Amino acid sequence: MNLRTMLKVSFALGGIILFGAGIRFDANALRWGGLACVAVAWFLRFWKAPPEAH
Repeated sequence: MNLRTMLKVSFALGGIILFGAGIRFDANALRWGGLACVAVAWFLRFWKAPPEAH
């Protein structure tokens, strides 16, 4: 698993956990933090890998 994949999975899972905690504890800041993490994971989807040197 490369760095980009690990970052995407980490941000997505962290965002889901934060969002769930925000709902559970009725904390808007946690919900927004979770949404931001999921948004970062979504944007990382479009991050292009640098060209390989030959």
